[in-house]
Amino acid sequence: MEKADFRLPRTKVGQKTFDKIIRTGKKLFANNGFQATSVNDIIAKSKVAAGTFYIYFDNKLALYLYLLEQYKTSIRKASSNAVAGLTSRRAIEREGLKAFIQYVRRDPLAYKVVWESLFVDFQIFKDYYESFAASYVFHLKQFVENGEIRDDVDLETIAYVLMGVSNFVGLQILFRDQADEKAVDHVVDEAMKLLDAGLFRNPTNR
Repeated sequence: MEKADFRLPRTKVGQKTFDKIIRTGKKLFANNGFQATSVNDIIAKSKVAAGTFYIYFDNKLALYLYLLEQYKTSIRKASSNAVAGLTSRRAIEREGLKAFIQYVRRDPLAYKVVWESLFVDFQIFKDYYESFAASYVFHLKQFVENGEIRDDVDLETIAYVLMGVSNFVGLQILFRDQADEKAVDHVVDEAMKLLDAGLFRNPTNR
């Protein structure tokens, strides 16, 4: 893979320009795809000088990887904030799922930017989801040990199942023209019924 470094701005003016490039790149990557988007497209849409882009990014791959890392960080932060203080794994799963759906409702381009990695470089796509899975497994282990989650299932597989639930239940909401808080709670509760039937040992212990 080519060298793809980025450099953060050091001034308020630089931050505004940096943010403008980020917003433009996100929209172009989401709407046109990585391959069909050029640095010149980003520069033109951002309305910045040609050399300005390269102050912050080596190339468009560097910009894309920065965006992907920002999504990874902000999605995890949204989930962490939603489950802060919760001790039941069932409650953590429910509020984490809801937090993800609310996140992608606010920023539906997240799906396109993240899944575009499959076409940028398969290794990037693989690394993105493997890192989420590894984090999931780490946090699930303690709930196997305390008896809340059954111990006869492979945790890595469970991690991918749970990520799949989040991804596609999120799409269920995005595919609707209008989806309010009540609709989100409904699909989250329906998804939890499936988890109650197969994952948690004591689903009534909420």
